[in-house]
Amino acid sequence: LPLSKNFLQVGQYISSNGGVVAAEELAPFLDVETPNKTDDESYILPVLLRFDGQPEVDEEGNILYRFPSLQRTAAPQRSGRKEYVGKRWTDWVGQVERFLQEKKWQFSKTSSSEKALVIGLGGLNLFGVIILGTMLKNMTVSPSSFISFVSEIFPLLQIYAGSFFTIPLIRWFLVRKRNADIERRNQTREQYARALERPDLSLQRKLLSARDMAQRTFIGQDRIVYSTDKDLYEQDYDAQQWEQRFREIEKSE
Repeated sequence: LPLSKNFLQVGQYISSNGGVVAAEELAPFLDVETPNKTDDESYILPVLLRFDGQPEVDEEGNILYRFPSLQRTAAPQRSGRKEYVGKRWTDWVGQVERFLQEKKWQFSKTSSSEKALVIGLGGLNLFGVIILGTMLKNMTVSPSSFISFVSEIFPLLQIYAGSFFTIPLIRWFLVRKRNADIERRNQTREQYARALERPDLSLQRKLLSARDMAQRTFIGQDRIVYSTDKDLYEQDYDAQQWEQRFREIEKSE
């Protein structure tokens, strides 16, 4: 998880679900190689370290993750499996994005006319070097001091003319590869998000168990993230409040 913005998004989701989640719920926000490796939940380790989370096993043997510092107060009578029967994962997400969508890199922010001007300048430079090289080869008279100087620096002019196109070309290939990796990660996260929208029976039971495990918890003022008397499942927290508290935790560490 490379950026604090990603942690902010993950923290919002965990907090909005009572501080207890399954690994599959966080996969759409993390860097996961492939959705086929469902048994490997090591990708959640950075989140556990960042938010002081701890794994717990429910009655059915499912591994869930509790984050006490992200648990909000909620009326105990409202917690229970019946509160979640028939609810879709999109209902639990609330205002949090369904999955982390990385932005692709731009090769250049210049306009089309500016790009055309640069390419034209580079082409003119290359053409001039070629003409100059031909003239130096075909010169029959004894060269003057200026011609000798130009002849000496001519290899540097060739390198400059070649690098004018070579360096941007190399950068273009690197940006293209990076964007391909970003697209692959985005597609993988989206697949996880879609799987959560229509979970199979096993995943449904795991999600319901995570919701059941979320309970009313009072946390000390030094670690509390949210404190409210409103019902956990009827309230919407302002994103700016969360971000401000998140930044406070960042500074304290």
